[in-house]
Amino acid sequence: MSQEDRSVGWGALMLLVGVAFLLVAAELLPVPDDPANAPRAVLAMAGLVFAAGGVALILPPGSRARLAMVAILVSGFAVLGAWVALTGSAETIEGGLFFLSRETNALLGRILFGLGSLISAVILIVVLRQFRR
Repeated sequence: MSQEDRSVGWGALMLLVGVAFLLVAAELLPVPDDPANAPRAVLAMAGLVFAAGGVALILPPGSRARLAMVAILVSGFAVLGAWVALTGSAETIEGGLFFLSRETNALLGRILFGLGSLISAVILIVVLRQFRR
């Protein structure tokens, strides 16, 4: 199997996952009721990220359409990271360092997601500059 065939296969899989997320966000695909479910806007953004990544893998390397899909993907990362950074709480951010309090771990999580969002925004600027050429 060639590299191009693998890219198309992974791209198709990512596109299907993205469509599934979008269907759940639009409430067209049922999921169990769970108070921990993410808001529909977050699910929709995650669906767009997966779908854009999948389409980017299917498109030819170096094409403007592929760069547009990468721009959508990276902007989705920035939005999702910012959402967690701004709305994350000790109850929603799990994990962290065992020797820190839950609140300190939540703050650390918000800071790290915020940094990830800023890095994604910088990458988006680079992609958009490349797109303009």
